[in-house]
Amino acid sequence: MFQYSEEDGVYLAELGGIEFICEKPSGELEEAAKELADCYEDQLPEIAAYILPELTEAFEGLTAERLLAALGRPQIDLDAGTITYLDQALDKSHIFVLEFDGALEEFLEFSMDG
Repeated sequence: MFQYSEEDGVYLAELGGIEFICEKPSGELEEAAKELADCYEDQLPEIAAYILPELTEAFEGLTAERLLAALGRPQIDLDAGTITYLDQALDKSHIFVLEFDGALEEFLEFSMDG
């Protein structure tokens, strides 16, 4: 399932339009990736609800619908427990990172880098 990327120096897999990365693949991480891929779409409203308050200062008038349309393809780091949006469309200069626990059951911290 995971293939090593020389360019990125990590193992990559894609499931359901989501890119998963890890340092060293295992059966446990493959199962975690499948579980996260299965629940990601259902958790999008909760993801938006968690990060929207953090973004309303920087992006005035931002709605949950506009945010979800702009997030782009997620990259989930299975080792770090983070979802990274490298290609979000709200601006060209920030990367969004959301730390989570479990199968997207709890969100711990959101940050904007860039």
